[in-house]
Amino acid sequence: MGLLDKFKKNAVPERVNGAAMLFCPLPDCRKVLEQIEELFHMEHVNEGNNITLRQGDMEIVFVAVSPEEEGENGRYAREQLQGAAGYVYQNETPLLEIKRSLFYHLRQCKCLVQIGYSFDSAGPGETKSKEKQIMAPILTVTETLQGVVTLGNSMAMLNGRGQVILDKAGKSQLEDYMPSELPLPEDWARDAPPESLERRNRSMELLREKGIYVTPWLPLLWEKAEEPGRRVEEVCARAAALLIVALYSECRVGEHMSYEDARKFVAPILADYGAEEYFSPEEKNYLDNPDSTEKEQIQFAWQYENLWVMEWALGLTDDLFWPDRICDVPASARLMQNHPTMEALLAAAKLRPRKELLEQADLIYRLHWACVDARVMGMPAPRNLDAGVVMERHRSLFWLAGCDDMCDWDEVDLST
Repeated sequence: MGLLDKFKKNAVPERVNGAAMLFCPLPDCRKVLEQIEELFHMEHVNEGNNITLRQGDMEIVFVAVSPEEEGENGRYAREQLQGAAGYVYQNETPLLEIKRSLFYHLRQCKCLVQIGYSFDSAGPGETKSKEKQIMAPILTVTETLQGVVTLGNSMAMLNGRGQVILDKAGKSQLEDYMPSELPLPEDWARDAPPESLERRNRSMELLREKGIYVTPWLPLLWEKAEEPGRRVEEVCARAAALLIVALYSECRVGEHMSYEDARKFVAPILADYGAEEYFSPEEKNYLDNPDSTEKEQIQFAWQYENLWVMEWALGLTDDLFWPDRICDVPASARLMQNHPTMEALLAAAKLRPRKELLEQADLIYRLHWACVDARVMGMPAPRNLDAGVVMERHRSLFWLAGCDDMCDWDEVDLST
């Protein structure tokens, strides 16, 4: 036996200790511990909010704490959960979409699981081997609880497969990332029409495919496709009004025309459509006001976006493109020029079914939430969405679909 072999044989094992912190969306600490128990067929001791797993000299202790608890434990959980979300929010990474999704994930976490582990080791090789063994159940728990875990003082956020979502340097091992989320309670939409939930589920599936997180708790649109919707005459009248308002605004803010010249420019178009009675109260007040501000003129120039949606709804175009850019304004104007009177427009119009309008209204509602929430957080809209286009589509699609009790144009609720 060589000297080295003798040294190894006589080496005294030392106790190695480590720690991790797991953030998960499940709010009930008892259920968190129950899920951990169900995962393993190992000797363990269940003591209150603790679970201890043991195998040989290796030991892992899970301590679940809720921010809803009173006293020091609850205060500590709140500080850690808020601190983790804040750490991600302040991370100056170019990986904005990963950062955004991780921030959402942490923001919805409702439970903190502190993890302490220890084992005997006689040297670096054994330490590395046992750390790998210890990590397997920790990552399994993380994956099962749909959580995010940090190890020691690394400040790197890992998923349940051990991949770095985001580290302190703003780097990631992932090309894309979407937050995990717990399913909604079974009775969440108990009284809602089945089609409302089905619409919502289709929207959410598409949004996840697009990599856009939207909270699952947004309300459903309860309108039914078989109920009477907007009449084609209403939609044609709205399209004519939007065209005139948008053209007038373009004359004022784009061409810097005087009030009189701008009104003179749109007068023949107004006459051809017989549109005097088609304007909403806000539109009429704007058109009759010679002293409108530049801000108002810009705001009403956005009505080209609503006009495009009306043209789509009337079957004049099939291109309801993804709202990451403004519409083709000249093309929109040409579509109306091809039908320059109300009679011609009505003859060409083929109003889309209310079911299709409700599908698009549901989707845009959830996209608008994503844009508004991003703005509140001081972030740009996700996935290069144009927040202005999204907002205007919310207005036009909700009106078209007859949401909010078939409300008037000025009364469409744009809240999210």
